[in-house]
Amino acid sequence: MEKVNLDNFFNECKKYQHYEKINKRPNEYSFGNWKKDNSECRMYSKWILEKSNLPSLKLDIPIPNLDEIVKEATNAIKKSVKHRGKDHPGWRSITLHGLGTEITEDWNASLYEGKFGDTRPKHDWTDLAKECPATVDWLETHWHYNEFHRVRFMLMEPGGFIQPHQDHPSRRLAAVNVAITNPPEVEFAIEEAGLIPWEPGDVRAIDIGRKHSVRNLSNKDRIHMIIHGHMDIGHQKVICRSYDQFIEKQGV
Repeated sequence: MEKVNLDNFFNECKKYQHYEKINKRPNEYSFGNWKKDNSECRMYSKWILEKSNLPSLKLDIPIPNLDEIVKEATNAIKKSVKHRGKDHPGWRSITLHGLGTEITEDWNASLYEGKFGDTRPKHDWTDLAKECPATVDWLETHWHYNEFHRVRFMLMEPGGFIQPHQDHPSRRLAAVNVAITNPPEVEFAIEEAGLIPWEPGDVRAIDIGRKHSVRNLSNKDRIHMIIHGHMDIGHQKVICRSYDQFIEKQGV
């Protein structure tokens, strides 16, 4: 990976407000028809994910048992493994749903070349799930996915950082990131979009097609959860509802 001067990257990102360069919603999606028409909902959610140019979208998914999840995640990360090598010091992970607790990359990553064949293997709850009943319950009751792929706790240790990188070749809201703990001194910078305004308990879809970077300037652990899977119409409605709430709040 080509290393980038971290301060320069953050300073360049901070020239922008987080929602400065988003695209205007097409008029045809302004009337709330998605609420009663699933076809309209699918089209609207697709536009939000792929064409809105949102760097992140806070999703209307509550976490009523956040305190319990914090306790489980704090214990779980004690068993975490290094994530993506020495270029990202302090970045660690452990898998709750996937192919094994220590298999934290995508199944077809070069790291696992030849291990899983040519087709996606079945993902399932790992041994860690037994130690995280509140987290599993939240995922099973508050998420509208046909199936989960990888679900991981992600640790950023004090003083750690993630080198600027992008995970997709084009811009779109892809990964869903949950702020389990997020000290105020942690910065998540994203290309042409300043800093993501995280608060503990936030659930956000993130455009990981933009270059992004995280640094923990605090003396505390920062624990997030990243969720991948195949959404159903229920989750598409969450996306539409969340975007409408965002539009109303921002007045755009």
